[in-house]
Amino acid sequence: MSSESGAGHVRLFFREAIARALAEEMERDQRLLVLGQDVGSFGGAYKEFAGLHDRFGPERMRDTPVAEAAMVGLGVGAAAMGHRTLVGITYMDFMTLGLDPLVNYAAKARFKTAGRITVPLVVKTTAGAKGQGVAHSQCLESWLMGVPGLKVVAPSDPASAYGLLKSALREDGPVVFIDHKRLFPKSGEVPSTECFAPIGKAQLLREGSDVTIVTHGYMVHVAMEAARELEKAGVDAEVIDLRSLAPLDMDTVAASVGKTGVLATLEEGQVTCGVGSEVAFRVMERLGPVPAVRVGPLPAPVSSNPVLEAECLPDAGRLVDAVRRILSQAKPKGTA
Repeated sequence: MSSESGAGHVRLFFREAIARALAEEMERDQRLLVLGQDVGSFGGAYKEFAGLHDRFGPERMRDTPVAEAAMVGLGVGAAAMGHRTLVGITYMDFMTLGLDPLVNYAAKARFKTAGRITVPLVVKTTAGAKGQGVAHSQCLESWLMGVPGLKVVAPSDPASAYGLLKSALREDGPVVFIDHKRLFPKSGEVPSTECFAPIGKAQLLREGSDVTIVTHGYMVHVAMEAARELEKAGVDAEVIDLRSLAPLDMDTVAASVGKTGVLATLEEGQVTCGVGSEVAFRVMERLGPVPAVRVGPLPAPVSSNPVLEAECLPDAGRLVDAVRRILSQAKPKGTA
């Protein structure tokens, strides 16, 4: 349940922040429809749609079969015909089934029709590992970052979930909104009044002088834990939450790395062709060679066995070790 917090803020669970943003936008725009598995009276797999079926009815909160290609196709078609749609994909793994209508139609409709057709669609999908095995644990966001016409966002807390979803639901083109299973139990302060988080703008969460850690989604919490551990060892880490993966806010990232001189990226998705690889290369295009390290999972499917799952996933200890290694290899700032 939500609770009153500091002046001008209310404390919400992550799932409540999503429901609040969606309720406000559905109230504002009668064209907005929600499609997906269990989005109706059940309230969503993580209860992130709780209360919306009672408020807006089955015509606007529409349960669908377990058929992701059809779900995304219906959402794309409805949006192209004048609705605004949110399609809920319970596990990001099954985004693969809906890539054809998303990538080959929704992302390209404006370009193919000289702007006469737009597709105001949000695909909300849940990524990440939490004991559910190889086909229900993947983080595939880097697959989507290179699709022209498609925007990709990934909140890390209730405030960014609320603000980014509000912004995504007002876009005229398709947006993929990626949350994480481990974020739903978390709570945090959200402004009491309506507000938006701009797509394409990162957030500086912690200032530092020795290394810049760039991450997104649930890994933000891992990065902050690592930064606290590094502080005990005398290392001052700056932490940036990307929030928006497409477009990337390279101004904020490059300014930080220009100050610290060292870059570490952290992600739960694979580092091969990953978010960190893209960030690091773009930094070096701007600043020239800088010491950089990528931290991610092992190159293996995520097991449902809790011991093997933990072994596969990146954690604060691995990030701390990687930062220490790269700092030991890097030349002191100001040296030749």
